[in-house]
Amino acid sequence: MSHYKIVISDYYYPNIDQERRILAQLGPDVEIVDCTQIIPGGAKTCEQLLPFVGDADALMTQFAGVDAQVIAAMRQCKVIAHYAVGVDLIDIEAATRKNIKVANVPDYCLDEVSNSAIALMLDALRKITVARDLLLKGEFNMDAIQPIKRVSDTTLCLIGFGNIARNVYAKAKAFFARVVVYDPYFNGQADYPEITFLTLEEALSQADVVSIHVPLTKSTKGLLGRAQFAQMKDGAVLVNTARGALIDEDAMLEALDSGKLGYAGLDVLADDEYEHTAFLRHPHVCLTPHIAWNSDGSREELQRKTAENVVSALLTGQPVYCVN
Repeated sequence: MSHYKIVISDYYYPNIDQERRILAQLGPDVEIVDCTQIIPGGAKTCEQLLPFVGDADALMTQFAGVDAQVIAAMRQCKVIAHYAVGVDLIDIEAATRKNIKVANVPDYCLDEVSNSAIALMLDALRKITVARDLLLKGEFNMDAIQPIKRVSDTTLCLIGFGNIARNVYAKAKAFFARVVVYDPYFNGQADYPEITFLTLEEALSQADVVSIHVPLTKSTKGLLGRAQFAQMKDGAVLVNTARGALIDEDAMLEALDSGKLGYAGLDVLADDEYEHTAFLRHPHVCLTPHIAWNSDGSREELQRKTAENVVSALLTGQPVYCVN
């Protein structure tokens, strides 16, 4: 039986006992290198990863950036398994050139993220956080939270219509008068005759609430900028539970300060600097620190499926969920 070396760069779970049990399927001699036991917090940078990856058969990562230099140092790696849906921290092209499979877990937190997105929408529309903040400052009065639209009179725009967005739609359609979608890659419109599929400009101009659900790629970085905010209704709500860099944050802050954007519910920022951002104390923002995906069940599923991706890739040549 082959001897496999599995490197786990970083994670923030209490333990990786579940991964160890699953990886044991690779044989009694499987070697698991837990970088968090060697470097506090794990190996997250190129310099930290390089000493570990040369003879690794698989690399499992959470927050580590796996760039072309790291991939070039891999002599026998078959799979890079990422504890996430998005794979923007991994150089997919470099991995593909070396015939290394990149695996993610695209379905582990559909319920959690869709629920969080809807919670942020309702928080914004019902002025829940706004009213609480005014109470804390001793400044609450009913006029201060006007206007408040009736949710059932509003239009929701979903940017992207993948797994998470479709889960959002299934739940949100009970609240909103109308749902419009922008997704130039979705080809199942016939299955959703009740949804209006529009161009981005058309969708933004009609929406009271905009919720973004697309992966971060070269083509989607900065998808919403000054031009797109100008196309929105005055006072529109923006929700982002996907990736921070999808939005030009300077343009978003300008839109919030001017009142063009009425409110933003944000679970992600481009740099993940939640404690020092202007959005944290902005009166028209509800900011959460990338927690939309999180539950006991989603954590268990993510850890299990990431390890299963490795086992499948090494034993069959193909991970369960393959990006490339």
